[in-house]
Amino acid sequence: MQPFPELAGFALIVGNARSGSTLMGAVLDGHPRMVIANETTASATFWRGLDGPAILQEVWDNAERNAAIGRPSEGYSYQVGPPPSRKQDVTIAGDKIFNPATLLLHGDHGLIPSLEDRLAVPVRLIYAIRNPFDTIATMHRRSGASIADRIRWYFMHCDAAEALRGRLPAEKFTESHHDDLLADPAAEIARLCGFLGATADVDHLHAVRKTLFSSPRRTRSQVDWTTTDLEAVRAGIARFRCLERYAGRPDDRAGYHAEMPGSGRAT
Repeated sequence: MQPFPELAGFALIVGNARSGSTLMGAVLDGHPRMVIANETTASATFWRGLDGPAILQEVWDNAERNAAIGRPSEGYSYQVGPPPSRKQDVTIAGDKIFNPATLLLHGDHGLIPSLEDRLAVPVRLIYAIRNPFDTIATMHRRSGASIADRIRWYFMHCDAAEALRGRLPAEKFTESHHDDLLADPAAEIARLCGFLGATADVDHLHAVRKTLFSSPRRTRSQVDWTTTDLEAVRAGIARFRCLERYAGRPDDRAGYHAEMPGSGRAT
């Protein structure tokens, strides 16, 4: 039996690591008619050998399991709303996929159509974007890899996301900026709900506002940028219209509003 009998759409959240995709998945999962998993095994293996009900069961199980432990990630608690077992009339399911999978997802042109066939509903992609300087700095600090290496890794994912954008109709691909979500949660959540075919919920928005705590935290200022690194990031930004707002230096405030504090809340 399908765990979501009223299913009308499926969402995939894609993008670079450290770009706010986990927070976005948690925020959408908090909606009373959405269940968004966090990196299911099914998506990590590109749904090989799984039919629609099996894929959706993994989404349910993953979201239920994560809700029970607070949806933890990198020392933060990301859980916003109730688990799937306490929701009724869920119309949107989905998954925040393992970030490197974005590279492979764009390479196999048949994956998304195959997923749609198995689920029998439209599959829509949300591309999570955060200031490149902050994203690259955080990846560098968390992984220990050089800034130059993380710059290459970051823009490889940008290329993959743009390839996906180019293949999909506009109604099946949108971008969402981390700073927009934090600056005006109501507007950005309403926009994403509309994109997914859902209606914004007042109680959900209230829960999200309580979770998002505005406190400055700019990872970009915690690393030393060489001239070569700066030129590489600027050159990369110039290739993508969706990154235009972040052009400048790491100490600029372009595209920055506020992030979460390190007190256990989501960032």
